[in-house]
Amino acid sequence: IRNDEEAELTYELDELLNNIVIKSSAQVLAVIPIFRITGKLAQILAKIKEGSSVSGGSFEIPDAQDLMADLRCKNIKSSSSKKSDISLEIEDPRSGTNQKQGFSIKSKIGGLSTLFNASGATNFEYEIINGVNSDGRTKDGALIDLNRILGEKDDLQFSSIPNENFRKNLMMIDSKMPEIVAEMVKAYYLGISPSVVKLTQHVQKSDPLNMRDLEHFYEYKVREFLFAVAFGMKPSKVWDGLDETHGGYIVVKENGELACYHLYDRDRFRKFLFMNTKFDTPSKTRHKFGRIYERDGRKFIKLNLQIRFKN
Repeated sequence: IRNDEEAELTYELDELLNNIVIKSSAQVLAVIPIFRITGKLAQILAKIKEGSSVSGGSFEIPDAQDLMADLRCKNIKSSSSKKSDISLEIEDPRSGTNQKQGFSIKSKIGGLSTLFNASGATNFEYEIINGVNSDGRTKDGALIDLNRILGEKDDLQFSSIPNENFRKNLMMIDSKMPEIVAEMVKAYYLGISPSVVKLTQHVQKSDPLNMRDLEHFYEYKVREFLFAVAFGMKPSKVWDGLDETHGGYIVVKENGELACYHLYDRDRFRKFLFMNTKFDTPSKTRHKFGRIYERDGRKFIKLNLQIRFKN
């Protein structure tokens, strides 16, 4: 089911006749033999790979345009304001009912897709304090020239999240989630690691909440944060705590095959997000971070959060 067209379109699979029936408001718009679609997929996949490797921007694929016309599809992607890209009506064998569920689509064919997009709202503010740096910063490891910006004994102390909506959304997950994520952001820019797993291990050792030896505490909280991001939480929009993408994720592999992570198995999905994501550095100029500024005679710097899938 596609909701981003001029009218809602449903695509029903007739397995007996090997057709796809396209409907709008129960009216049949077209009946397309499946072979007409599958016969073009290999060429379209090859063109996507070829175009993404040599093109610096958009490129045309005539076969894909023809296929979209056959499918009455005018919009190539869903609105950026939505977490779900496509809706599926799924027959649930356990309950014997049909459920309409939204799925988010992530592709590995081009670049690495984002789980959490950077914006001006995703900045974290730190005060630069004079102390003994004990974060494992190396001479060449820190990002955005932090080694040049910070003195040898300067340290970063989390101050605030300037965007009030983002701060409150994080606190919906846990009242101390801003401090946990801020510690991960700080460690990332100081060059500890981009890996979410390794950043979580670092936070476990630094223990900003003084949880001492409570095993798996930070890992659990980070998994909850990633899950919330994947299923509806946006930084600049007030979040009600509900899952927007109810079904799960469809991952397009490099060879064009699909893998589906369904919301039924929440623990498996949390593990997938935790093991397969990393922090990334967005544009400093676009999102206005990475420069020292003063307030009331004290020095501050903003660092920005962006999370991508690793592979």
